[in-house]
Amino acid sequence: MRRNESSFFLVTALILLTAMLAFGATTLTRSTTDLYGSSRSVATHRAFHLAEAAVDAVMTNIQGGQFDNLLIAQMTGGNYWATVDPVAALTYRIHGHGLLGSDQRDLEAIVRVTPHSVFDFALFGSEHLIVSGEAITDSFDSGVGAYDPDAPGNNGDIGTNSTASGSVNVSGTIAINGQIAVGAETGDPSTVVVISGGSALITGQPPIVPQSTPLAMPQVTVPDGLSCTDLSVTGNTTLLLPSALGQHCFNNLTVSGGATLTADGPVTVYVTGAFTASGNTVIGVASDPSAMIILLVSSQQATIESSLTGSSAFYGGLYAPSATITIDGNAQVFGSVVAQGVTISGDAQVHYDEALGELTDPIGRYDTTLLSWYEP
Repeated sequence: MRRNESSFFLVTALILLTAMLAFGATTLTRSTTDLYGSSRSVATHRAFHLAEAAVDAVMTNIQGGQFDNLLIAQMTGGNYWATVDPVAALTYRIHGHGLLGSDQRDLEAIVRVTPHSVFDFALFGSEHLIVSGEAITDSFDSGVGAYDPDAPGNNGDIGTNSTASGSVNVSGTIAINGQIAVGAETGDPSTVVVISGGSALITGQPPIVPQSTPLAMPQVTVPDGLSCTDLSVTGNTTLLLPSALGQHCFNNLTVSGGATLTADGPVTVYVTGAFTASGNTVIGVASDPSAMIILLVSSQQATIESSLTGSSAFYGGLYAPSATITIDGNAQVFGSVVAQGVTISGDAQVHYDEALGELTDPIGRYDTTLLSWYEP
């Protein structure tokens, strides 16, 4: 009887053990399946984010005038790339791709681009901006009339893309008739601006603001087939650049000693070396500052300064994405200066011409609007 009972308990234990092993195996298989599914889910989500990054990268490039395909790049252990195709005037299709391991996700976006002027500020230094002495900024609109010193406008904004402390340094008895704009997504914009010594008048309200998006600073290249030479205009002479040619290029451009460099209509001037204006000189078209745009290709410094016997006047837009521009003495700018760095000192004055804000060529800066996107 006891032997039969022992056999029964042994068989029961074996049955229970087998059932437990089967249950454990099933649970382990399910856990492994769930883990694999979870890993695949994470991978496919990360691949999707990589595809989004590809679209975002292309849109950023377009804002700077680059419409090329995006080559393969790496991020967070995966790869992303994109192709760009025009579908209509100022409208493009972006195919963004993200790959993580064997998981690939694809996105298709339709983007409309709007040409936009780079000259949104009286003074803009993408990396740093120094304003000292008794410098003044204000504004006018040459499309309405000439600058009136008795009734200046209050859109003489200055700015930077930087978010680093002290990127904008203001000192002396200066007057900024406008606002100071600093890098986008700055927690406390006032930390970017250092104001010291003298008295600083900033009329804008609030005086210091973050940009909604950084100002795109596309690089400048000399158009194919445009030859460049040195040019020096000196000694109370006047040189007229013909607008019929449209574009002019100089390796080094120097205007000094009371000389005048002007044009008979809209011109774009490329400078591959240094640009210097000094000694009671005049550059540009006084009646229409938007008619002369000077683009600095190199990283060499540009200087607009005055002599003790007179002042230099610049009428136009000056753009130098890789250089520092210095404005000193009692020089006056009627237009806009945008560069990697800007230093203005002495009694220099910058009168922002709001008409330059309407220009779209030849800088190649664009605003982008996402019309649609979906995953095929």
